[in-house]
Amino acid sequence: MSFEDEVRDGLWRSAPMMVRSVRRSSGRRGPTVERPNRDDADTQDLGRKVRTFNVDCFVLTIDGFGARDHLIAALEKEGPGTFVDPFGGLTSERWVKVADYDVSNSFAAEGIANFSIVFEEVGENAERGFTPGRVSNVYQIGVQSSALSSAASAAFVNSYITDGMPGFVREAGADVIGSLTDQVGGQLFTAIGVDASMSDAIDGIGAVGLTALTGGGVDIASGISSGFALLSSSVPNAAEGVNGFLTLSSFEAAGVDVPVLTATRQVEAANRTALGALIRRTAISAAAELLPNYTFVSYDQAAEITGQFLDVIDREMDRAGGNVAGESDAGVFSALASVRTSVVDYTREAGAGKARTISDMPWLTEASVVTAHRLYGDARRASEIVTRNGIAHPNMVPSWSPIEVLDG
Repeated sequence: MSFEDEVRDGLWRSAPMMVRSVRRSSGRRGPTVERPNRDDADTQDLGRKVRTFNVDCFVLTIDGFGARDHLIAALEKEGPGTFVDPFGGLTSERWVKVADYDVSNSFAAEGIANFSIVFEEVGENAERGFTPGRVSNVYQIGVQSSALSSAASAAFVNSYITDGMPGFVREAGADVIGSLTDQVGGQLFTAIGVDASMSDAIDGIGAVGLTALTGGGVDIASGISSGFALLSSSVPNAAEGVNGFLTLSSFEAAGVDVPVLTATRQVEAANRTALGALIRRTAISAAAELLPNYTFVSYDQAAEITGQFLDVIDREMDRAGGNVAGESDAGVFSALASVRTSVVDYTREAGAGKARTISDMPWLTEASVVTAHRLYGDARRASEIVTRNGIAHPNMVPSWSPIEVLDG
């Protein structure tokens, strides 16, 4: 994501402020002992120092001192609160207390009140009897993904027409389901290995094609939803499942093979479009529902997954807010927007404190255990380096190309 996508407005509690800079400091706690006639010192690691955020900001007073006084009142209010760090990226909301602040007003800087604030992080239960009122992001993403699935099904049922239509209209729905089954069974999920439960899920999705020949929109929507749920529960790991469903969120139903000149051909075309939209939106819902089971190993991975979700959701929101028959629906647009917010909130929290990926290139070709010890002081992390970079010869890390490693 770009800088403009990640930067946010500065905020303390409910008081906005114009932030010029934020300086963050921390470190490790513990004594260091230097002994006579020894070059190396001994130390004890007793944990991380409290994180401190020094904020240089201002508020405008050209229209009066209301904004200044509001921020002062928020700074002097008892207990910790949420500071929105404009430069915090995925971890921009920080649970902190006010350690110190000062405010200055002068005729030289007329119309501006300058603040210098020192925030210190605190734990979830900073005071006896005080617990911050937060809603679980895992719970929220589950609720919103379920709401999207329901909204997608309702929009499909309202736009899918088969009553009184010729047989080729129903057959068109079966053709679309056949294309979906081919994509799921032949390309996406079979690459990660098909067991009995996954095979049953793929067969269940394929059976919706028979439903399309005899049933209506309710039956098709229910079949797609059930098939995707079974597929989601049978994938061997959450990462493969999320990636597979995100790929399905770009599914496109094939168009009508003959000119759309008659009313029935127009219905067929609209039905194909509606069914394609149902598949994409149900796939987004399934991917979001699997996301809390995804284990992020780095901040960069959390940011990458966030970007992938935002790309597919934004694209589908554009379609839901358009005027194409079978795609446009205000309820789906709203549900997608809620899922988008939940995904960003969850990945921001899940990626907090994770190491970032950096590049390293050994001076000489060396054993992976040597690389791990050089970078981390722990040779046991050699397998992590080999797996992350797909090194062909696990025992040797080549010196002619950079490798990707974690910075901690």
